[in-house]
Amino acid sequence: MVSFCADIDRLFAEVPFLERCKAAKDNGFASVEFTLPGDVGLGQLGDAAAYKGLKVMVLTMPADQAAQAFEKKSKQKFLAAFDALLDKADFLECKKIFIPGKVIAENDFDEARNAFVSALHAAAPRVRHAGVKILLGFKNPTENPDFYPASTLEVLELLDELNDDKVFGYLFDVYQAQMSEGGLSNTIDGLISLIGHVRIAGVPTGEEPDTGEVNYDYLLSLLEMQGYRGHVGCSYTPRMKTTDGLKWIKKYV
Repeated sequence: MVSFCADIDRLFAEVPFLERCKAAKDNGFASVEFTLPGDVGLGQLGDAAAYKGLKVMVLTMPADQAAQAFEKKSKQKFLAAFDALLDKADFLECKKIFIPGKVIAENDFDEARNAFVSALHAAAPRVRHAGVKILLGFKNPTENPDFYPASTLEVLELLDELNDDKVFGYLFDVYQAQMSEGGLSNTIDGLISLIGHVRIAGVPTGEEPDTGEVNYDYLLSLLEMQGYRGHVGCSYTPRMKTTDGLKWIKKYV
Protein backbone atom coordinates (compact mmCIF):
# COMPACT_ATOMS: atom_id res chain seq x y z
CA MET A 1 0.00 0.00 0.00
CA VAL A 2 1.26 3.47 -0.91
CA SER A 3 2.11 5.85 1.93
CA PHE A 4 1.56 9.46 0.97
CA CYS A 5 3.56 12.42 2.19
CA ALA A 6 2.13 15.94 2.20
CA ASP A 7 4.41 18.64 0.82
CA ILE A 8 3.24 21.39 3.14
CA ASP A 9 5.15 24.03 1.23
CA ARG A 10 2.25 23.67 -1.21
CA LEU A 11 -0.56 21.77 0.50
CA PHE A 12 -2.70 23.30 3.27
CA ALA A 13 -1.41 26.78 2.45
CA GLU A 14 -4.80 28.07 3.65
CA VAL A 15 -3.59 27.77 7.25
CA PRO A 16 -0.45 29.06 9.03
CA PHE A 17 2.64 26.91 8.57
CA LEU A 18 2.64 25.39 12.06
CA GLU A 19 -0.96 24.23 11.60
CA ARG A 20 -0.26 22.39 8.35
CA CYS A 21 1.19 19.30 10.04
CA LYS A 22 -2.04 18.81 12.00
CA ALA A 23 -4.09 19.41 8.86
CA ALA A 24 -2.02 16.83 6.98
CA LYS A 25 -2.40 14.15 9.66
CA ASP A 26 -6.11 14.84 10.14
CA ASN A 27 -6.59 14.34 6.39
CA GLY A 28 -4.90 10.95 6.26
CA PHE A 29 -1.25 11.71 5.54
CA ALA A 30 1.36 9.58 7.29
CA SER A 31 4.19 12.08 6.81
CA VAL A 32 5.12 15.56 5.66
CA GLU A 33 7.96 17.20 3.79
CA PHE A 34 8.86 20.86 3.66
CA THR A 35 11.53 23.50 3.22
CA LEU A 36 12.80 24.41 6.66
CA PRO A 37 11.26 27.81 7.49
CA GLY A 38 13.62 30.41 8.86
CA ASP A 39 11.01 32.22 10.94
CA VAL A 40 9.72 29.28 13.01
CA GLY A 41 11.32 28.09 16.23
CA LEU A 42 12.66 24.54 16.16
CA GLY A 43 10.82 23.58 19.34
CA GLN A 44 7.51 24.79 17.91
CA LEU A 45 8.22 23.00 14.66
CA GLY A 46 9.10 19.78 16.48
CA ASP A 47 5.88 19.87 18.47
CA ALA A 48 3.83 20.49 15.34
CA ALA A 49 5.60 17.80 13.32
CA ALA A 50 5.13 15.16 16.03
CA TYR A 51 1.33 15.50 16.03
CA LYS A 52 -0.25 12.05 16.47
CA GLY A 53 2.84 10.20 15.27
CA LEU A 54 3.31 12.18 12.07
CA LYS A 55 6.75 11.72 10.48
CA VAL A 56 8.95 14.26 8.72
CA MET A 57 10.05 12.40 5.61
CA VAL A 58 12.14 15.01 3.75
CA LEU A 59 13.64 18.37 4.64
CA THR A 60 14.45 20.61 1.68
CA MET A 61 17.38 22.97 2.04
CA PRO A 62 16.36 26.59 1.36
CA ALA A 63 17.31 27.59 -2.17
CA ASP A 64 19.55 30.49 -1.11
CA GLN A 65 21.58 28.17 1.13
CA ALA A 66 21.84 25.44 -1.51
CA ALA A 67 23.00 28.02 -4.06
CA GLN A 68 26.13 28.60 -1.97
CA ALA A 69 27.31 25.10 -2.94
CA PHE A 70 27.73 26.29 -6.53
CA GLU A 71 30.37 28.88 -5.68
CA LYS A 72 33.83 27.80 -4.55
CA LYS A 73 34.20 30.87 -2.33
CA SER A 74 30.91 30.04 -0.54
CA LYS A 75 31.67 26.38 0.16
CA GLN A 76 32.23 26.86 3.89
CA LYS A 77 29.03 28.90 4.20
CA PHE A 78 27.16 26.08 2.48
CA LEU A 79 28.69 23.47 4.80
CA ALA A 80 27.84 25.54 7.87
CA ALA A 81 24.23 25.83 6.68
CA PHE A 82 24.18 22.13 5.89
CA ASP A 83 25.47 21.24 9.37
CA ALA A 84 22.73 23.36 10.91
CA LEU A 85 20.13 21.67 8.72
CA LEU A 86 21.50 18.26 9.65
CA ASP A 87 21.13 19.09 13.34
CA LYS A 88 17.52 20.08 12.74
CA ALA A 89 16.89 16.93 10.73
CA ASP A 90 18.22 14.92 13.69
CA PHE A 91 15.91 16.80 16.07
CA LEU A 92 12.94 16.11 13.78
CA GLU A 93 14.02 12.47 13.25
CA CYS A 94 14.15 13.08 9.49
CA LYS A 95 16.48 10.87 7.47
CA LYS A 96 16.36 12.57 4.06
CA ILE A 97 17.60 15.99 2.98
CA PHE A 98 16.91 17.37 -0.49
CA ILE A 99 19.45 19.80 -1.89
CA PRO A 100 17.97 21.65 -4.88
CA GLY A 101 19.94 22.94 -7.84
CA LYS A 102 19.99 26.45 -9.24
CA VAL A 103 20.04 28.52 -12.41
CA ILE A 104 23.55 28.65 -13.87
CA ALA A 105 24.67 30.95 -16.67
CA GLU A 106 26.19 29.02 -19.57
CA ASN A 107 29.62 30.64 -19.26
CA ASP A 108 29.76 29.75 -15.54
CA PHE A 109 28.54 26.18 -15.91
CA ASP A 110 31.75 24.14 -15.56
CA GLU A 111 33.05 26.10 -12.60
CA ALA A 112 29.67 26.05 -10.82
CA ARG A 113 29.13 22.33 -11.38
CA ASN A 114 32.62 21.49 -10.13
CA ALA A 115 32.02 23.57 -7.01
CA PHE A 116 28.70 21.77 -6.43
CA VAL A 117 30.32 18.34 -6.67
CA SER A 118 33.11 19.42 -4.32
CA ALA A 119 30.61 20.74 -1.77
CA LEU A 120 28.57 17.53 -1.92
CA HIS A 121 31.71 15.42 -1.43
CA ALA A 122 32.49 17.52 1.65
CA ALA A 123 28.95 17.08 3.01
CA ALA A 124 28.99 13.29 2.63
CA PRO A 125 30.99 12.38 5.77
CA ARG A 126 28.67 14.54 7.84
CA VAL A 127 25.64 12.38 7.03
CA ARG A 128 27.19 8.94 6.66
CA HIS A 129 27.37 8.24 10.40
CA ALA A 130 23.88 9.63 10.96
CA GLY A 131 22.19 7.40 8.40
CA VAL A 132 20.84 10.43 6.53
CA LYS A 133 20.53 10.42 2.75
CA ILE A 134 21.13 13.46 0.54
CA LEU A 135 18.65 13.59 -2.34
CA LEU A 136 19.28 15.26 -5.70
CA GLY A 137 16.70 16.01 -8.36
CA PHE A 138 16.05 18.22 -11.36
CA LYS A 139 13.68 20.82 -12.76
CA ASN A 140 12.45 20.64 -16.33
CA PRO A 141 14.12 23.09 -18.72
CA THR A 142 10.86 24.07 -20.40
CA GLU A 143 9.68 25.94 -17.32
CA ASN A 144 13.11 26.52 -15.77
CA PRO A 145 15.65 27.67 -18.39
CA ASP A 146 19.32 27.28 -17.42
CA PHE A 147 18.46 25.37 -14.25
CA TYR A 148 20.87 22.64 -13.20
CA PRO A 149 20.31 19.72 -12.96
CA ALA A 150 17.86 19.70 -15.88
CA SER A 151 17.33 15.98 -16.55
CA THR A 152 17.49 12.51 -15.07
CA LEU A 153 20.74 12.00 -16.97
CA GLU A 154 22.36 15.00 -15.31
CA VAL A 155 21.34 13.74 -11.87
CA LEU A 156 22.71 10.28 -12.72
CA GLU A 157 26.00 11.83 -13.83
CA LEU A 158 26.22 13.56 -10.46
CA LEU A 159 25.40 10.36 -8.55
CA ASP A 160 27.97 8.45 -10.58
CA GLU A 161 30.64 11.04 -9.83
CA LEU A 162 29.76 11.13 -6.13
CA ASN A 163 29.87 7.31 -6.10
CA ASP A 164 28.18 6.63 -2.77
CA ASP A 165 24.64 5.26 -2.98
CA LYS A 166 24.42 4.95 0.79
CA VAL A 167 24.69 8.73 1.08
CA PHE A 168 23.22 10.06 -2.17
CA GLY A 169 19.94 9.22 -3.88
CA TYR A 170 17.55 10.40 -6.59
CA LEU A 171 14.47 12.46 -5.82
CA PHE A 172 12.20 11.30 -8.63
CA ASP A 173 9.76 14.12 -9.35
CA VAL A 174 7.21 12.69 -11.76
CA TYR A 175 5.92 16.10 -12.80
CA GLN A 176 9.37 17.41 -13.70
CA ALA A 177 10.25 14.21 -15.55
CA GLN A 178 7.07 14.02 -17.59
CA MET A 179 7.22 17.70 -18.53
CA SER A 180 10.57 17.26 -20.22
CA GLU A 181 11.53 13.67 -20.96
CA GLY A 182 8.79 11.12 -20.25
CA GLY A 183 9.87 7.51 -19.93
CA LEU A 184 8.49 7.28 -16.40
CA SER A 185 8.12 3.50 -16.36
CA ASN A 186 11.65 3.05 -17.71
CA THR A 187 12.98 5.33 -14.98
CA ILE A 188 11.29 3.29 -12.28
CA ASP A 189 12.35 -0.03 -13.80
CA GLY A 190 15.95 1.02 -14.28
CA LEU A 191 16.62 3.29 -11.32
CA ILE A 192 14.51 1.90 -8.49
CA SER A 193 17.59 1.21 -6.35
CA LEU A 194 18.59 4.89 -6.57
CA ILE A 195 15.18 6.43 -5.92
CA GLY A 196 15.10 7.83 -2.39
CA HIS A 197 11.84 9.77 -2.66
CA VAL A 198 9.05 10.31 -5.17
CA ARG A 199 6.97 13.43 -5.79
CA ILE A 200 3.78 13.56 -7.83
CA ALA A 201 1.50 16.16 -9.40
CA GLY A 202 -0.86 16.35 -12.33
CA VAL A 203 0.77 16.99 -15.70
CA PRO A 204 0.82 19.55 -17.23
CA THR A 205 -1.13 21.66 -14.71
CA GLY A 206 0.86 20.89 -11.57
CA GLU A 207 -2.44 20.41 -9.73
CA GLU A 208 -4.02 17.31 -8.17
CA PRO A 209 -2.74 14.08 -9.74
CA ASP A 210 -6.20 12.79 -10.62
CA THR A 211 -6.16 14.72 -13.90
CA GLY A 212 -3.67 15.02 -16.71
CA GLU A 213 -1.57 12.72 -18.83
CA VAL A 214 0.09 10.51 -16.19
CA ASN A 215 -1.59 7.21 -15.30
CA TYR A 216 -0.87 7.24 -11.59
CA ASP A 217 -2.81 4.03 -10.95
CA TYR A 218 -0.24 2.22 -13.08
CA LEU A 219 2.77 4.22 -11.94
CA LEU A 220 2.12 3.79 -8.22
CA SER A 221 1.47 0.08 -8.64
CA LEU A 222 4.72 -0.22 -10.60
CA LEU A 223 6.65 1.49 -7.82
CA GLU A 224 5.19 -0.95 -5.32
CA MET A 225 5.85 -3.93 -7.58
CA GLN A 226 9.48 -2.88 -8.01
CA GLY A 227 9.93 -2.78 -4.25
CA TYR A 228 9.78 0.93 -3.50
CA ARG A 229 9.17 1.29 0.24
CA GLY A 230 9.48 5.05 0.61
CA HIS A 231 6.70 7.59 0.78
CA VAL A 232 5.18 9.40 -2.21
CA GLY A 233 5.20 13.16 -1.85
CA CYS A 234 2.08 15.03 -2.91
CA SER A 235 3.81 18.10 -4.26
CA TYR A 236 1.16 19.91 -6.23
CA THR A 237 -0.75 23.20 -6.23
CA PRO A 238 -4.38 22.52 -5.22
CA ARG A 239 -7.04 23.73 -7.63
CA MET A 240 -9.06 25.01 -4.69
CA LYS A 241 -8.93 24.48 -0.93
CA THR A 242 -6.58 21.56 -0.26
CA THR A 243 -9.16 19.43 1.54
CA ASP A 244 -11.67 19.86 -1.30
CA GLY A 245 -9.20 18.28 -3.72
CA LEU A 246 -8.22 15.20 -1.70
CA LYS A 247 -10.93 12.84 -2.96
CA TRP A 248 -8.42 11.30 -5.39
CA ILE A 249 -6.33 9.86 -2.57
CA LYS A 250 -9.08 7.75 -1.01
CA LYS A 251 -8.76 4.86 -3.46
CA TYR A 252 -5.12 4.38 -2.51
CA VAL A 253 -5.43 4.29 1.28
